[in-house]
This record gives sequence, C-alpha cells and structure tokens, in this order.
Amino acid sequence: MENLTSAAKTTIIVVFAIYTLFQFFYSFLSRQAMKKGAGSGDFMSKFYTGGRSSGVLVTAMMVSAGVAGAGVFMGVPGYTYTFGAIWMVCCFFSLCTNFMVLGLIGKRVGIVARRTKSNTFVELFMNRYENSKVFGALSCLVVLFFLGAFAVSTITGGGRIFQILTGADYRIGLAIFTALVVVAALTGGVKGVASAIVIQGIVMTISVIVLFIMGVGATPGYTATIQELMQTNTDWFVPKGIGTAISFAFLWGYTTFTMPHVTMSTLTYKDTKTLHNAIKVGAIVVAAWLLCLNGLCFTVKYLFPEGSLATPDLGIPTLAVSVMPPWAAGLVLAGVCGAVQSSVGGMIVSLAGTLVGDLYKNIIDPKVDEDKLKKLNTAGIVVVALVVFLFACNPPPLLASLITYATGGMTVAFFHTVLLGLFWKRANKEGAMAGLISGIGLYLALDLGSKAGNGLATALCLGVNPVLMATALSTAIMVVVCLATPKPPYGLVCTWFGKDYPELPEG
Repeated sequence: MENLTSAAKTTIIVVFAIYTLFQFFYSFLSRQAMKKGAGSGDFMSKFYTGGRSSGVLVTAMMVSAGVAGAGVFMGVPGYTYTFGAIWMVCCFFSLCTNFMVLGLIGKRVGIVARRTKSNTFVELFMNRYENSKVFGALSCLVVLFFLGAFAVSTITGGGRIFQILTGADYRIGLAIFTALVVVAALTGGVKGVASAIVIQGIVMTISVIVLFIMGVGATPGYTATIQELMQTNTDWFVPKGIGTAISFAFLWGYTTFTMPHVTMSTLTYKDTKTLHNAIKVGAIVVAAWLLCLNGLCFTVKYLFPEGSLATPDLGIPTLAVSVMPPWAAGLVLAGVCGAVQSSVGGMIVSLAGTLVGDLYKNIIDPKVDEDKLKKLNTAGIVVVALVVFLFACNPPPLLASLITYATGGMTVAFFHTVLLGLFWKRANKEGAMAGLISGIGLYLALDLGSKAGNGLATALCLGVNPVLMATALSTAIMVVVCLATPKPPYGLVCTWFGKDYPELPEG
C-alpha cells in the first residue's frame, strides 16, 4: 500500500467497510428468519443445521468456502511463491472436495442424521459408536485442537488482508476481524453464516476472474511471463519429489470429509436433488477459484521479486491493490475477506457446537434445558473466538504449513472412523477408539521423529507426509480391533444401514 495515494487508500477502505456492513445486515435478516421458524427443529437444530432446509447454492458454497478460504487465496500462493510451482499442482486436487464430501458421504450422512436427530459431526458419530462417551470426549478434543488450529490459519488471512488495506498493525486487523466473525456467528448461526456465503462466494468468484485478467494484463503476457521465469528461476519449476505430490493430493483433495465444519454441510441440505446439483455447482466454483488464483502465482512471482513482499502469503492481496482501480481492489479484497469470514464463522460455530452441544450436553449434562444451552452457546462462541484470536496473534510465516498440520490431525483421527462407520457394519466403538488414539499417536510420533532426524520415523514415512502412514496403520489397527471385539448392536446397524427407515425425500 506504500505506493498508493491517500485517496486510493480511502476508497479501498470505504468500499470494504460498506460491503462488510451489508453482510452484517444480511446476517441479521437470517437471524430473524431463524427466530420465525424457518426450517424445522428446536434451537440446537436450527442453529447448527439451519433447519435442514439449505438450497443448492448454500450447500455448494458451504463446502467450497469451508475448504478453499484463506488457504487458496493466500496460503497456497504463498507456499508456491516460496517453494516452487509443484505446490500449485498439489492445490488442484482440491477439485475433489465437493465429490468427497457431498458425493461420497453426503446422502448417507443426510439420511442418518435425520434418523438420529444429530446436529453436529461428533454427535452423529457418537451415535454410530453406541453413544460412547469416551469416543465422544476424544473426538471433541481432536476437533477443538486441530479444527481450532485450522481456524487460526484462516482468521490469520483476514488479519493480513486488513494489514494490506490499511497498512496498520496486523493484530489490530485481527481483533476487528475476530469481532466481525463473532457478531456474524451469534446473529445467524449456521443459517446466517451459510446464507452469507452465497453472496460472498459469488462476489469472490467474479473478483478472482477480474483479478486474473488484470493481473495478467500487468505483465508482458502469460506465456512470456512463464518463459522469463523459467530462465531466471529455473529451480522454482523443478518438482521437489513425488512424495510431496502424493501427500498433498491426499490431504487437500481426498480427506476433506474429515473436517467437521465441512461435513456439517451434509446435515443441512434439503433433499437429494439439492445434493446432486450442489456437487456440480461446487465443482465449477472451486475450479474457477483454483484456475485463477493458482494461475496468478506466475504473475506474483514475476512482479514481486524475492524480498519485496512483507510475507509470501500477501502476494495475491498485494497484487490486487497494485493492478486494480481502488474501488475494484476494495471490492475484491472485501469479497475474499467476506468468504474467509464466513469460513471462519462456520468453524467457530462448529467448535462451539463441539464444546457446548457435544462435550457439555451429550457427555456432561444430558438433561440441560434449552435456555441454558442458548446461554452456553453464546458464551462458547465468544470463548472459542477469543482463544483462536490469541493463538493467531503470532501466526507462522506461511499459512499453508499450519493448514497442513491441522488437516493432518483431523485426517488421522476421522478418516477411518467416518468411512468405516458409514460403510462397514462391523465397525464398533472399541475399534473406533483404537483407530482414533493410534492415529493421533502415530501422527505425532512420526511427525516429531522425522523432523528430529530419527532414522526409524523417517524410514516409516517412506518419503511421504507422516499423515499417510499414520492413517494407513491406524486404519489397519481399527479393522483388527473391530474383528476381535463384539459386533455393534443389531438396532444400531438397522438405524445406520437398514432400508426400513424413510429415505431422504427426492426433490
């Protein structure tokens, strides 16, 4: 922002402020709709599932923005700028997101969640594993720690965008952004967050397309830019190993259903027609984001030489304020910041649901009344947001590193417990607990051991990210334990796999 005039800075900030105020007003309207009974169910159901009445755009955008928030706009371009073009290729595996969440598990989760009246990710799989409080408590700890880390990485993106907009200290922007997220989450719950995502997703899609066109226009041409980079930054194009590509294809493409805030979208959609159309719309939206933002990695590398950016994560925001008119730059950054805000809002709601709905209501005090739950829910959102803010005050230099760590933790805990729980009748609570505990233990041991140069840990990783081996080994452990322990109760199997329950209504 140093090269911008005061008038240009003011224009960007004013556009950003107007857009943000509009989003607040929209969230308020969503809150009023929830109070008037839109959808079905009690307070917890309406707050955490939106009354199970979401349409195509809401469902598609919840999944898309839940995964492709600050990571796609800032984290991956920052990693690509620093370590090479291979990271750009890895990010394209995020195209699988909608297929893995809505396609692989979406319909089954939607049906069973209605049968069991489950409102959160943990509550649903607690039911699958015989309402085991031990499994529930372990799952809650995993969600609070690793999804919390994911929220830290995402909200950091909002703070850094504010830093670009104003030139002010990052922590000031982070505090303001946190307050915006809290208000949006409290006023609308999942319904407010999700409905706002539609507008923000549309604005972000248009914004990144316009930014791509204008960014490329600021260079000698796309092909010429790549050719020059190949001459001046040859090593930047050299892949760093097939293990890297395999690891991040797995983490960023095939394990997104292990993220509670993303999988919660499968608890909200209206019917199977909505689900099928959401898969198509979401795939198109994510493809547009990835093609434009990953494509701009070449432009950022060309226009901003090493050392010219405050941090590599600021490459795309810096490009926006450098090549676009102030009003357009303000709208682009506001749209992206809004999408990030909705993504964080979804995480905060999911974390609060884990803390209040799962840990307190389902494990500590099952007889708690609704009025007390409402108060605890409000307090939970504020506390979770405050903790996320405090950890985000000192973020890592590269967001993608924290995103990868958080994604890995949720993967090793829930990859097998979710898939086997949904598609294998023999899966039981003993196996689920063994898989979850061994997954986290192996992940931490292999990760810390390989970083410390331990020969055994490095050898076990086989040249890939520790999360892959930890997931494979813990899945095997879960299967063995399930086969060695009693089958789950017949009634539970009927609930999850029987056809005598009413199917999800066709559109």
